[in-house]
Amino acid sequence: MAVVFFSFTEANRHTVAKIKGRAVNNKYPNLDFKVQDLLKRWDTEDEVVIRQAITKSIKGTSRTIVFVGKYTHKSIWVREEVEMTLERDKPVYAIWLKEESGVSPKCLTQNGIKIYSWSEERLQQLATK
Repeated sequence: MAVVFFSFTEANRHTVAKIKGRAVNNKYPNLDFKVQDLLKRWDTEDEVVIRQAITKSIKGTSRTIVFVGKYTHKSIWVREEVEMTLERDKPVYAIWLKEESGVSPKCLTQNGIKIYSWSEERLQQLATK
């Protein structure tokens, strides 16, 4: 079974938590993969601690999926997660969150990463291809 790292901004935490719940719940057969992420809230702004947490979470995953919303382009941590994934020669995919739009993050455009339109079917394809 695929193990995927989820990258997202704080503004989209609640939505991504719901998606993760569906991906790991047998009652939602459209999504079937394991997730590693940083959904746990951090009580630190120490960049070293945060980078260590990202490194630990990305380890053992086959790819990263970036959930793109209105403010994702402003996130330094999404950029870090994308760069850290690519440095490990793993693919990065991006998908718009349902009913969200905005500016494409530079880290995606600079690396030729397409942002797909939202659907559970598309998410499943990105997680397992």
